[in-house]
Amino acid sequence: VPIRLIAILAGLVLIVAMALSTKWLTPEEEDELIPKPFNAVTWAAENFPIIRDHVVENAVDLTELAPAVASNVQTAGQKYGVDSGGKYTVPVKITAEVESVDADFITLLTPEIEGFKVRVPVGVALNGTPLRDVTGQFSYGDFIDQTAYQSVANELKLYVQRNLIDNLNKADLPGQTVEVYGAWVTGGQPGFFVIQPVQLEVVS
Repeated sequence: VPIRLIAILAGLVLIVAMALSTKWLTPEEEDELIPKPFNAVTWAAENFPIIRDHVVENAVDLTELAPAVASNVQTAGQKYGVDSGGKYTVPVKITAEVESVDADFITLLTPEIEGFKVRVPVGVALNGTPLRDVTGQFSYGDFIDQTAYQSVANELKLYVQRNLIDNLNKADLPGQTVEVYGAWVTGGQPGFFVIQPVQLEVVS
């Protein structure tokens, strides 16, 4: 058998073998394999329910947290929260009467929490960073860069604004009792609990 014919036959066998071992993809399957650009809006919408459920399941009542904070804020943060880079983010809850509402805050009437005022931001003080950090599940290393890490916090804030705060009838809240779940961070203004909300419901 001529050497040239042997080479041709060997080449044909190789081509057939390659064809049989190749997985042919549809255009849709090829598209699924291409990494998608990171979308902070989508991330916030998909992960907010996880964050909310974590807070509701693990929240410490402010009537319990406040004395611990007054005694030693660092110890309280370590006991009830997660380390957020030198500060502690704590899932909290409170049921109380609404004292007042303005463009920035819902202020709660909490005489049982001695030495502290409790506020829920509804304006510029809304902050998504505590919401991003409160579970301890999401860290900087989970994101492609610092911009993405910051973007998810901002989108969580906007998500809460659209889906929680904007649905409240704020004018009717004073005098009503509300149940609030959210995230609080150590290191803020002394004498205040500012709760970044994940859930706020009128209970009476």
